[in-house]
Amino acid sequence: MMQKFRKLSLESQLFFSFMAVSVCLLLLSLSITLSSTITRQRQEIDKNISALAAYVASMDSVVSMLENGYPDGSANEALDSLSENFPDLNVIAIYNTTGLRFYHTNRKETGETFVGGEEEAILKGSQPYITIGYGTNGSQRRAFHSIRNSDGAIIGFVIASVFNTYISEQVHEVFPTYLLAAMIMLLVSILLSHGLVSLLRDSLMGHHPTELLDLYLRQDTVLNALEEGLVATDSTGSVVYANQAAESLFHVLPEPPEDPPSVSPDDGTSGQEQTKPLMEGRTFRDFFPESQADRVLASGTPSYHRACTCENRRLLVSEIPVDTQTEHPVILTIINDQTEMETVMDELTGAKAMLDTLRAFNHEFLNKLHVILGYLQTGQTEEAINFIINSNLVSSQSIRQTADCLRVSKICALVIGKMMHAAELGILLTVSPDSRCLEKDLLLPVENYITIVGNLLENAIEELSAGSPEIREITLGIYCDPGCNIITCEDTGRGIRPDLIDRIYEKGVSSKGTNRGTGLFLIKQLVDSGNGEISIETEPGEGTCFTITFTERKHTPCTM
Repeated sequence: MMQKFRKLSLESQLFFSFMAVSVCLLLLSLSITLSSTITRQRQEIDKNISALAAYVASMDSVVSMLENGYPDGSANEALDSLSENFPDLNVIAIYNTTGLRFYHTNRKETGETFVGGEEEAILKGSQPYITIGYGTNGSQRRAFHSIRNSDGAIIGFVIASVFNTYISEQVHEVFPTYLLAAMIMLLVSILLSHGLVSLLRDSLMGHHPTELLDLYLRQDTVLNALEEGLVATDSTGSVVYANQAAESLFHVLPEPPEDPPSVSPDDGTSGQEQTKPLMEGRTFRDFFPESQADRVLASGTPSYHRACTCENRRLLVSEIPVDTQTEHPVILTIINDQTEMETVMDELTGAKAMLDTLRAFNHEFLNKLHVILGYLQTGQTEEAINFIINSNLVSSQSIRQTADCLRVSKICALVIGKMMHAAELGILLTVSPDSRCLEKDLLLPVENYITIVGNLLENAIEELSAGSPEIREITLGIYCDPGCNIITCEDTGRGIRPDLIDRIYEKGVSSKGTNRGTGLFLIKQLVDSGNGEISIETEPGEGTCFTITFTERKHTPCTM
């Protein structure tokens, strides 16, 4: 039966469901009403026969008839008249204390004595009562009442009864009325059920419920097939919809059921079990604290392709207000996971940077061979040996490490060139292994970074080559994150004299002599134009460290 019901269209299922509910309520109400009517009717009959029995027992002619010991014609006439005036009453009977009959409505069809045994209680002084007894005319309801003389002594009893067949006839007379009412109510239920289904169809813009269900299932399947995470939130920030990509992105995965239910392909879902997304009804910020849906809703202005980080994943987030003019506005959040794409791009960028580095390294290597050959041909063996020793300061490993850290080819080539130049002077120039630089994260044009890094390294190389410190090392650090870039350059030179610290960025001011002091002046100009900051840590005889920071206001403070 259930399988046949499931094969019906959704519209037919709704119609028959409404009809089933209506019929159940109809039968329940009719049963209660009919039962109440029958009970009330029986109570009314019991009340009437009890009152009539009491009235007969109080008649003077009835008392006189029992005291005289023989039937009285005038009393019989009065009782016959009384019986005729009460159509609901079938029998009136009067007996003395020995059960001898003095009056009976149907006296020609009954015996002369009462043999039921139900009169014992009333003859002993009991209050009037009603019983169900059996007589010549079948089952009947009897009201017993004692007859007393003027002294209060019981001299007989009265029975007023109604045949149960008469009660049944009264009930049967009610049935047609209730049956007619049931038919009318059933017709009204059919019309209401049809009207509700029609109203539902109109509210669905003419679509049948089955069509709408199929449309929803197809749409849900399409949305779950997207790689982008889709999350719809209401004005309170609660999730009203989330596709599977969004739940997977935020690690909200459903647990497999212990006993998966089997779904029949004929139940209207095309064999697919639809489960409610686990994010629905929960606050979106619990999963994604970077959400700005409340701001977008307040301003009504969409936000597109906002870069942010969540659980070490790089995301592009677009937040679009929908139905803002209605009572229930919705914010649609579209999330693109850029982690894997950026990893692939980073690998491609690294490979390109490595090729550029190898080309530069090969060029420099050929130049070094020419220098060594020149020293040997001119007999300067000692100079050739020193040149080879200094060249070992730049190893292939340091070249690879630099190329891995600095993925901007122009900056990488500049640093490697400076490393070669420093090595020729016996200076070890290295790049911090935790440095990171991608072109998409730069906050200034590449040329500005080349000018800043080139001048910082050139100043450090000149400082170390001019002096004779025991340790001749330069460490460069470049840290580029979205919204924050930091450049550090530390050397082991003589440091900056205290009297020059306040004027070190002025043009022409330098610790290296006259006609110098241009590099830091250019760096200061670029830092100021990029809304950056520059700081110096120096100690005479120990060295100097320059730190340059560029940030965007919408991002958090930089960390290395």
